[in-house]
Amino acid sequence: MPGVDRRNVEMLREAYEHQVTELAERQRRLSEVSATAVSPRRELSVTVGPQGVITELKFLTSAYRRLAKNELSELVTRTIADARAKLTEELAEVMAPMMPPGMDVKAVLNGTVSAEQMAPDESKLPTLLRERLNRG
Repeated sequence: MPGVDRRNVEMLREAYEHQVTELAERQRRLSEVSATAVSPRRELSVTVGPQGVITELKFLTSAYRRLAKNELSELVTRTIADARAKLTEELAEVMAPMMPPGMDVKAVLNGTVSAEQMAPDESKLPTLLRERLNRG
């Protein structure tokens, strides 16, 4: 029997090491994610980094000079929003394997998931943990 225990411990250790390695890789990828959006008429390009911060804003042509101030403002704002939406897609792709099955990763990233929705299904928790949670 002691051999079985050692094999189980070794399997658990290997699984743990694999998870740690996978998490480190996901964290690295999350820190490097960026997204770029180009305005519909190609006047403007916006790139955002991992936190949605603008890392580059380029006017691709001189067409923006013919826009009224409010049109230019709307163009910049809309293109930034498009870049951030693309970033959310990229982040969701990286994070999806780390999330519980069925979890809407984009909703989590956008902050539209309630704490109740994030909580694990209590019926799937180990009995001991479920009892402790119910005791308060």
